[in-house]
Amino acid sequence: MYKLCDNMQYFENQYIKRMDSNSIQPCLTESLSLCNCIIGVLDFNALKFVNKVVIKNCVINELIIYCTWFDGGLTFVNNIVSSDINYEMGGHNNNEIIFLGNVFNGFFGFFDCHFNECIILKNNIFVKNSDLLVKENKGFDNIFLKGVVLENNIGRLDVFKNG
Repeated sequence: MYKLCDNMQYFENQYIKRMDSNSIQPCLTESLSLCNCIIGVLDFNALKFVNKVVIKNCVINELIIYCTWFDGGLTFVNNIVSSDINYEMGGHNNNEIIFLGNVFNGFFGFFDCHFNECIILKNNIFVKNSDLLVKENKGFDNIFLKGVVLENNIGRLDVFKNG
């Protein structure tokens, strides 16, 4: 089911082969919700979302969020992601980014992300770990202006890929 209501695009109980800038252009200025979907490729490469994005209870084969800005915030809850994730030059959020209860089967890489509001990671499983907390290069380290909340995550958040 796809609905456009109250400035929100809502996708529920769908198989989506590919979602990218061509298929979600209106979502860049409206809220976006994906719920209970199976998604082949979720490609948000170099997109700026003005309003909130909610992704909940989805199975995602490949997630691309390279240089993606979630100005309105991101709620990413109870999802399974099969691929590695490269989150570089991202964040720039004016509302919280929340990762809650997800399974990340690939490495979740963060590089040069500026989180203006809090980023929350609770009850996630990082099968191949993450470099979220790695201090690599002062000019390119992740920045947490309002802090980072880490609770009950499995997997390391302070290692380089294959580390």
